[in-house]
Amino acid sequence: MTAKRYPSPQRLLDEAVAECGHTDFGPGDFREGLAVLLDSLERDGDLDPGTDTAVIGDLRRRLVNRLEVEAHYRAHPEVDDVVVEGPVDINGLPRTGTTALADMLSLDPQFRCLRGWEQYQPVPPPIAGAETADPRRQAFLRMHEERPVAQAAMHIFEVDATMEDTEILGMAFHGQQMTLPVPRYRTWWRRADLTDTYAYHRRVVKLLGSRCPPRRWLFKAPHHKFHLSALAEAYPDVRFVMTHRDPAKVVPSYTSLVSTIFPPAHGERDLHALGREVSVHLREGMESAIADRARIGEDRFFDVHHIELAADPRGTVERVYDWLGLELKPDVAEEIFAWQDANAVGAKGTHRYTAEQFGLSVEQIRSDYDFYIRRFDVAAETAGG
Repeated sequence: MTAKRYPSPQRLLDEAVAECGHTDFGPGDFREGLAVLLDSLERDGDLDPGTDTAVIGDLRRRLVNRLEVEAHYRAHPEVDDVVVEGPVDINGLPRTGTTALADMLSLDPQFRCLRGWEQYQPVPPPIAGAETADPRRQAFLRMHEERPVAQAAMHIFEVDATMEDTEILGMAFHGQQMTLPVPRYRTWWRRADLTDTYAYHRRVVKLLGSRCPPRRWLFKAPHHKFHLSALAEAYPDVRFVMTHRDPAKVVPSYTSLVSTIFPPAHGERDLHALGREVSVHLREGMESAIADRARIGEDRFFDVHHIELAADPRGTVERVYDWLGLELKPDVAEEIFAWQDANAVGAKGTHRYTAEQFGLSVEQIRSDYDFYIRRFDVAAETAGG
C-alpha cells in the first residue's frame, strides 16, 4: 500500500490539541469537511512537495483557532450576548465589483468590517482604538505589500476593509477553498448543508465584535451565493447587495486570478482543466443563488451591475445607501469617492487574460450562462483583459 502524503484528520486534531493545550473544538460539523479536503488533496492535488509544510500548517492553524475560540468563550461567557446588527452582505459572481463596492462602504465608520487580519487569528479579539498597533494587522499588511505586481493589478487590497470570510469558513472546513487544487472537495462543498457552518460563523463574529464596535456588520464574499439560505438563517436581518457582470469577462478573469493563488504545482498545471472547473463551479453557484433568492424574498436583494458601478460610482453608491435606508454623510461620501478616483479600473495596472488560454470560449461561456444573463439583463462586454 502506498503511503499517504497528507496526514489523517485525527493526526491534525491531535497536533492542534498538543500545540495549544485545549481540547474543545466547539459546535458544528467540521470533521467531515476536513476529511473530504484532505482526501481531495491526496487524490486531486498537483502541488509541489515543497508546499506541504505550509498547506498542512494552515489547516492545523485553523484547528488551533477553533480551540482558542472556545477557550475564550469559557473565560468570557458574556461574549455570547454580543449584539450583531445586519449584516449588509455583498455577493455575486467574482470579478464583478464586489471588492470595489465593499472597500468603498468599508470607509464608512457606521459599518463594522470583517477584516482579514482578525480572521486569520481571532483570539484575542481586537480592541477598539488599538487596531493600528495590533501585530496581526501589521503582519497582514507586510504580507500583502510583498505581493507580486501582477497580483496587485488583479485584485485591490485594503487592510482594514471587509474581506471574504475565507478563514472563518475555513475554521469550519466548509469554505470554498479556492486556494488549493481540490475539485472533489469543491464538488462536495457546493452541495453541503452550511446551516451549522454559518451558526458557527456568527459565533466567531460575535467574538470579534465583543471589544470593537460598531455592531452593524458589513460582509463581502462572492462565495456566499452558493448557500444564501444558510447565511440568512444565521443572520435573519441580513440584506444582500448582489453584483453582476458579463460572465465572458468573469469566468476567464477569475480563472486567471485563481491560477496565481494556487501554490506551485509539481510539473505543469492543467489550466484548461482549471478553466472548465471554474466555469462549472461559478455557474452552479449562480443557479443556487437564484433559487435561494426566491426562497428568501426578492425584497431583501439589491442588484448592482459592474458596468454601472464603473460608469457612475457615485450614483451607484448613493442608490445602495438609499435602498439600505442609511445616511451617507458628506465627509464619508467625500472619502469614498476620493478612494474610487484613486482606484479606478487600470490604476494599479492591467490584468491581461483570454478565455482561450484556459480552454474556454466567449461564445460557450455566454451560452452556459444564458439563464443568468437573461435573469438579470446583464450587458455584454468586450472579452479579454
